Amino acid sequence: MKNTLFGRQPYLEILRKRTQGLLDGYRQNIAIIGDEFIGKTSLIFNFLNNFYDSRILPIYLEIRNEAPASFVKRFIGVMLYNFLSNSGIPLKEDLGYLIQKAEKYAPQTTVKIQLILRSAQHRKKNDIFTELLNLCETLHQETGKSCVVIFDEFHNLEDLGFKNLYREWSKLLISQKNTMYIITSSLKYRAKNILSKDLSLLFGNFELITVEPFDIKTCRQCLGQRTEGINTDAALKNFLVHFTGGQPLYLNLISDAIAKAPEASITNILENMLFDSVGNLNQRFSSQLKRFLDSPHNKDFISIMHLIASGRNKTKDIAHILKMQKKDLTSRINYLLELDSISRSGDFLKVNDRVF
Repeated sequence: MKNTLFGRQPYLEILRKRTQGLLDGYRQNIAIIGDEFIGKTSLIFNFLNNFYDSRILPIYLEIRNEAPASFVKRFIGVMLYNFLSNSGIPLKEDLGYLIQKAEKYAPQTTVKIQLILRSAQHRKKNDIFTELLNLCETLHQETGKSCVVIFDEFHNLEDLGFKNLYREWSKLLISQKNTMYIITSSLKYRAKNILSKDLSLLFGNFELITVEPFDIKTCRQCLGQRTEGINTDAALKNFLVHFTGGQPLYLNLISDAIAKAPEASITNILENMLFDSVGNLNQRFSSQLKRFLDSPHNKDFISIMHLIASGRNKTKDIAHILKMQKKDLTSRINYLLELDSISRSGDFLKVNDRVF
């Protein structure tokens, strides 16, 4: 079988060690951040597919825009499904059925689940997030299983309307000894702020892991496997490594295009992807620009991005060219930073997406 997860063994090893540490009485929560499509979710799935210990109960949820009651049901559903997965009981993705089957093995936990579901049904948001996460400790007391809770794009929890979300969660992070949290976010700037302010604790804090683009060696391995059997010389691979900056998404899209049209020149392939209205890169970058269109300062944002991409990387140079007041420019730049469209090192700015 071909390898589909390149260059990520060090990250997988950290996840394995930290999860094993939970069983040994050492709990270390993990925060994984990285650009969109850098491979954070693939990393998590690979880890879950290859790690098994009957004492560990994984609870993976992609955090999305939904009603709080829907989130509560998904959390409980995943918890019970995984809890029963090795019981020999035929499973259904039906919450009532799962609760009924789990009552025999974890009666106290299922009683609390029923109470939480009633609260969610009546839209009582106070403490419901805390009660939901406390199910992990109740289940541990009953069964000895330790939960590894994984919130993919955790910052979206803010949109669910739970009161005092981070303050209440912080208390749990200190008190829960048998529950480990793995959180991910594509909004690096925002996630770091949350971790440094709202979830910064002396005990129970998060180990920060930044998933980086592929290095040169890994890029070549990826391209070599994905274009196997196609005559791609070293010069072309070197160009693609530099052009993509090691971003897995772009390496995959371009290598797929090469595989579909092996006789076409790389120039034609990239022109179609970038400048044709139906090209996948054209559509991706158009969607990125749409984030600014509803803003009254949309022209400023696009101008700033264009100048930075063109090598005007200092704030004073941008302010001079756009004839903009420093406070107004700072406000626009901060907005772009929060969107992770750009990043800053001192007074030096750069566009995060190399191809864009």
